Amino acid sequence: MRVKSVITFFFVLTSVIISANQSLPVAIYNESKIDSLYNIVLSRDVAYTKKIGVISHNNCVSLYSEYFDKLKPLFDNLLADSYQYSDDDGLLFCYTSLANLFLGIWDRENTKKYMDSADVYINSAKDARFIANYYGFRGRYIQKFFPDKTPEAISDYQNSLYYYDKAGMKGKENEIVVILRNLAADGIQRNDSAYTCKNIRKIEELRKSYNSPIIEFLYMDVNALLYEVYYTRTYDESYIDSIFLCTKKCLALYESDLLPKSFSHLAIDLYAATAEVMSKKKGADIAVVDSLLLIAEKKYNLTDSIGVARIYQVRALTFLDRNMIDSAETLALKSQKYLEAKNNYNYYSRVKSNMDILRQIYYLKGDYKKAIEYDDLWMKNDEEMRVNETKELELQFEVEAKGLELKLLNSEIMYHDSLHKLYIISCVLLFLTLLFLILLIRSKRKGLNRRLALIGAEKEEAKLKLKLKEEQAVKAQLEKYEVLSDFHLKEMELIGKTKDLKQLYMDKDDLDKQVELFRQKVDAYEISERGEKTNFDIQHVLLEDIRKLITKHLPEKSLYINNINFLNESYIDILCEKCGGKLSVSYLKYCICFAIGMGISEVAECFEIEQSSVHMIRYRLKKKFGLGNDDDLSVFLQERI
Repeated sequence: MRVKSVITFFFVLTSVIISANQSLPVAIYNESKIDSLYNIVLSRDVAYTKKIGVISHNNCVSLYSEYFDKLKPLFDNLLADSYQYSDDDGLLFCYTSLANLFLGIWDRENTKKYMDSADVYINSAKDARFIANYYGFRGRYIQKFFPDKTPEAISDYQNSLYYYDKAGMKGKENEIVVILRNLAADGIQRNDSAYTCKNIRKIEELRKSYNSPIIEFLYMDVNALLYEVYYTRTYDESYIDSIFLCTKKCLALYESDLLPKSFSHLAIDLYAATAEVMSKKKGADIAVVDSLLLIAEKKYNLTDSIGVARIYQVRALTFLDRNMIDSAETLALKSQKYLEAKNNYNYYSRVKSNMDILRQIYYLKGDYKKAIEYDDLWMKNDEEMRVNETKELELQFEVEAKGLELKLLNSEIMYHDSLHKLYIISCVLLFLTLLFLILLIRSKRKGLNRRLALIGAEKEEAKLKLKLKEEQAVKAQLEKYEVLSDFHLKEMELIGKTKDLKQLYMDKDDLDKQVELFRQKVDAYEISERGEKTNFDIQHVLLEDIRKLITKHLPEKSLYINNINFLNESYIDILCEKCGGKLSVSYLKYCICFAIGMGISEVAECFEIEQSSVHMIRYRLKKKFGLGNDDDLSVFLQERI
């Protein structure tokens, strides 16, 4: 057994030394990472929001207090930017991170100063990530400097987990595991096994999904604490082996420099804890225990009174096992001195264990008076502890009850507020809907009135324009013929041609006939307009007019002139019959244009009118022919050809 213990200790020590030699690349990586983040903060090309996002994503570096000199300027610069942009979330994050840095170097005064500054912005901050970070740090701050306010720290941890869950835990696993470890340790101290196991299971789930030395260290550390509780209840030495295995893995991680220096006090305690549990084993190797305690004493700067007390206590136990009563008494009294230095009776089991050692020592020395004094002292301290625990539980219950009452009141207020807002929103929406309907109806009515007025104006304008054009055409033709006639007569007289005057009069008669023919056409148009019957071939006249219009305005559309030849000789009579004989000459012209395949734009160009007017004419023709909205006028007219 003795040889096995020595070999085991040698293996642990060798592993620690080898791992420590591999720490340089990790340190270089951390320094390079912090330098990169500092360059981002100083860069003017990077937006402030992006700086906050990058630094908050890498906020775990604030745990590395060994890089304090580099991280302090980084957060100071980021804090100045947060003031410039009046960003409460950024200010909360920066103040919390700076307080975290000072906590890592045990600077209580500056930690409190930055913590008080962070308190100013906690109620105005909106970002759940920064609020969660604040509550997580506040819990650690209270536990470290105010151990008598453990319930308040536990409440802060619970708030932190709530906001982490709200913001999303990705990238914040290390911070969350620190909180879960402290909650599990609190459950161990309160002997609440269900609460402890629940938090350990959460750590184990994060350990499976996220690989991190911090998570691994804290998982092994809290398991070692749990196995120690199992051993004190069962005295089964197999738990000692489990404790030793967990602490060995923790120490290997720490010695590899994979953890922040703020974890050093845990490592000190692990060396002492390993020595303590090994000393409790039957046939324990005292040399191994002494070696572990020696490493704890020499390797670390023992500023933690609890850690120092534990080392003295373990040494006292080893001397007591070897019947070195005086040495054991000296060390146990030193341990008691450190335990009482800062009223550390919150560490219930540690104080009890040390008093048990002193009581055993005085019983062995035969000094029963002192033994009874320590019995009475322990009973007094135990009673005070129970009273304090009762007060803490009552306070916690009262806080939880008030918190529940506050939540109910807040939920009720929010419910009434939401109902009030819903009512207001409904009224506003109803009012806006009614207003919109009224405005829509008025707009439609005005639009309809404007459209009717426009249609009437276009109708009158079209009539006047048609009449004017026809009169102008007649006048132009008459003037043209008269001018030509006079010109030819004068020309014949001037040049002295021998053309027979009779022929000139014959030509004039022809012109007069043409004028008369044109007048007859005009009369026929007017008769047709009035709906009266005439022997004049109106279809022939209309077709000739349309040919001239196409030739004049659409010379490239000879196809339409060819299509005119395919019209039925009684086409106009058919159309008049279809509409009850009420079609005017102008409407007949438009019907012929649509029948030969002319489009809206072409018809508008030929008659020199707007396309909107052509659309209106098509609409009126459909009404005259009794066609519906879905019927095609062109198809209807072409079917009658």
